[in-house]
Amino acid sequence: MANDIYFLAEYAEGSPSRSAIELATGAADLATQSGGAAVALAYGGGADEAAGLGAYGAQRAIVLGDEERPAITFAASAIAAVRDGQPLAVLGPATPNGRDLAAALVGSLDLPGFGPVRSIAIVDGHVRSEQATLQGSMITTSEPADGATGPAILLVLPSTFSPEERGATAELVEPARVEDGPFASVKVVERHPAEARVANLEEATVIVAGGRGVGGEAGFELLQQLADALGGTVGASRAAADAGWVPYQLQIGQTGKVVKPALYIGCGISGAIQHRVGMQTAENVVAINKDPDAPIGEFADLFVVGDLFAIVPKLIEQIRSRKGS
Repeated sequence: MANDIYFLAEYAEGSPSRSAIELATGAADLATQSGGAAVALAYGGGADEAAGLGAYGAQRAIVLGDEERPAITFAASAIAAVRDGQPLAVLGPATPNGRDLAAALVGSLDLPGFGPVRSIAIVDGHVRSEQATLQGSMITTSEPADGATGPAILLVLPSTFSPEERGATAELVEPARVEDGPFASVKVVERHPAEARVANLEEATVIVAGGRGVGGEAGFELLQQLADALGGTVGASRAAADAGWVPYQLQIGQTGKVVKPALYIGCGISGAIQHRVGMQTAENVVAINKDPDAPIGEFADLFVVGDLFAIVPKLIEQIRSRKGS
């Protein structure tokens, strides 16, 4: 087995996703530890430009295909690349597309899978990762069992790695020719575009989230003002999404998105375990709640007890005044 670190790099409309850039840097750092190379498995519209991932640390890029089609349809090529290359690990983004391809690799090649993980290191030649388990109540450390063969497949949370420009160009490598597998016939039969106000939570660095305590759509308009002032986006608990105050694309938690922003501000959110699973790896957590016993106070870095409708407007005012607007 080689010491290389492969990573799944998704492209769309001619550009790499944020996750592709993050994983390029992460794979490069891990490859330095393992003594191998960072290798992209690039797919999607514009993947033929994957040499550009060298700017973030990739040394080689295997272009699985540059067509705009469902990620899972590239599974046969990804499986062949991993089987032939035998890397030490394959990193994939903890997104719907990343999960699809990672599952195909684990199931087809009988490989160990881990995730979503919040940190990865190479220790004594083995891949060691940390992930939240038991609905986020515990952080566990995992690595492939002794005697395990083949690479470890790891789903990586957003913002686990910070992109770092390195000014290089990756070598493009032709993939092995493969026959279409069972996933090749997958087609998109219907699309539901996200509403204009819905941003990509998994790539957001600042999230202002609201829960039942926000009270309704008008309350979320106030949170949107705070998010705009901070250059962030709005998220929500399941209770708020179930109430119809925001689209389900904004839901964070066990049955929603898993996020890892630099700053997470929870307004009127109790912090039940189902929500905590989706945001507990945020770098900084600020909570605003009238209930001093709200569970979110147990893990927030700053817990403000009070009425969000009195606090948030003052916070917006202070931020805008410091920005001079």
